[in-house]
Amino acid sequence: MKINQRIFLVVSIIILMSGHVSMAEAHDLWITMDQYRLSNNTATDGNVFSSHQFPAPADDALAPERLDAVFFITPSAQRLPASAKSAGGYGATAPFKEKGTYVAVALPVNGFATKTPDGYQRGKSKKDVKNSVLCRYSQKFAKAVFSVGNAGGDAYLQTLGHAMEIIPLKDPVQLKTGDILPVKVLLEGQPARIYVFGTYAGFSESANTFAYTTRTDKKGIAEIKLIHDGVWLLIAKQEETYPNAAECDKQTWAASLTFEIK
Repeated sequence: MKINQRIFLVVSIIILMSGHVSMAEAHDLWITMDQYRLSNNTATDGNVFSSHQFPAPADDALAPERLDAVFFITPSAQRLPASAKSAGGYGATAPFKEKGTYVAVALPVNGFATKTPDGYQRGKSKKDVKNSVLCRYSQKFAKAVFSVGNAGGDAYLQTLGHAMEIIPLKDPVQLKTGDILPVKVLLEGQPARIYVFGTYAGFSESANTFAYTTRTDKKGIAEIKLIHDGVWLLIAKQEETYPNAAECDKQTWAASLTFEIK
């Protein structure tokens, strides 16, 4: 290995380690589907988790009061509401009649969360509590891609306007093990130079452990080698100092995408 290659590898490892340390306390958010490939005129449930492990244990299902909205986007870009069915579980109110590729979307209650000696105070900044230990202003967004009948439509390509968003540039439903999935990551609507972490169900039971790591280019695009079949999770996240130190310490953005490869 050449010296400059070694230097790049060491620097990359340091960057990755520092990123994991600074965000170690923050759980990742994602939505997984009970089924990713449905037969015609059927429905499936989505399950929202806040966890460090993938797949997440049942106890990490996100409580209903911490979710702002869950809905489905049809192949023709129509939005269908989802109703709560269990802790963290949400399903369509009727079978999916349109054939093609769908997107499930989960939006938590984003905002301030401040750690104190007595625990976390959600919805409160440093100005709202006494003895603040650490305050974060968090924005998280989760999507899952699945299909009813054959894949089709371009709902998966939609930009939803999230503060951070992972957009697959190919339909994951049409890919197979060994293929490349290009994704675009947006931060506040602009291409983000950022690391993208990926893993698949069964790779590891350890927390914060991923099977694949890559980085976007200047256009915000990264390529994910789908090295294994099964349900995949992609995560991108960023942390910066909050603009007003008297109000909060950190601001974080995170986006996730799940899909199944066969």
